[in-house]
Amino acid sequence: MSDIKVPSWTLPILAGVIPACIAWGTMQAQAQSTQEDLDRIRGVVEKTAETAQETGQLSKVNEAKIEAIVSSLADQAETAKESDEKLQQLIEIMLQRSS
Repeated sequence: MSDIKVPSWTLPILAGVIPACIAWGTMQAQAQSTQEDLDRIRGVVEKTAETAQETGQLSKVNEAKIEAIVSSLADQAETAKESDEKLQQLIEIMLQRSS
């Protein structure tokens, strides 16, 4: 029977190399899985974009979003104007009472 003799100073190195190899293999598997998921998602997004452009849904959605933003800005401007008017009235009342 033959015995394998390993110098005792190599044991810590071997103890560090084995987990490092396992971690490296795990990271490679995760990277490959991530790339596969990325490729799958990219395909779905590209297909959805093509479909949206074909049906004109993308322009309709953008138009609706723009209209909503314009409406919201108009509402904000009106609210700001009303707030300014009320603040002006309040200042006038305070000035009248202090005199």
